[in-house]
Amino acid sequence: MKKGIIVLCVLCCSFLLVQPLNQLSFAQTNPKGVSIKHKQLTQKQAKQLLLKYNNKVDYIYQGDSSQFEALKNKKLQGYVFLPDVETDIGYFVDKTNCNIYFFHPSGYLELITNS
Repeated sequence: MKKGIIVLCVLCCSFLLVQPLNQLSFAQTNPKGVSIKHKQLTQKQAKQLLLKYNNKVDYIYQGDSSQFEALKNKKLQGYVFLPDVETDIGYFVDKTNCNIYFFHPSGYLELITNS
């Protein structure tokens, strides 16, 4: 299991070295810097953001915001991940603005990174 996690981390890190996250484009801009068309974050890109935030653990996809009442009630859109460690607090990545939150299905939501 540990070898698998190490291999996965090495593969993810090598991907980030080949194409750094800051070069990924989530919105196109014109020369004046005004957003022309907003693209939503994919599940894979959300996981990459989490790995950039903390690459010492792997993250397991738990579902999108439509599967969690607390997120649906707040009209948030994005993805929920659990770190591959013993914990009951997960992460929610907002697919419209790339913000990362601590998340618990009971309704706990705390912003930890603001992009």
